[in-house]
Amino acid sequence: MPRYRIIITSKDTEAMRDLVRKHKIQVLDHGIRYSEKDGHSVGAVVDAADLPRLEKAGYHFERHEDVDELGKARQKEVGRGNRYKKPDHD
Repeated sequence: MPRYRIIITSKDTEAMRDLVRKHKIQVLDHGIRYSEKDGHSVGAVVDAADLPRLEKAGYHFERHEDVDELGKARQKEVGRGNRYKKPDHD
């Protein structure tokens, strides 16, 4: 099941606290940001199954990348072998 990085927003401070307490959402940091326009926001990583549940609970969110797919793509960029090993010379 894919996991997504999302930004969750809500006008209600208690609802933001409930993300962790009630909904057991893994937030990326514990610093809720606030703006006059959007209200409170926090980053999180959630399973695809959590998205409809959050929406039903009244949260708004912006879905970003699938973190597992991004991780797999980045692993391909990593070199193989021991780059610190001195080459064997004959």
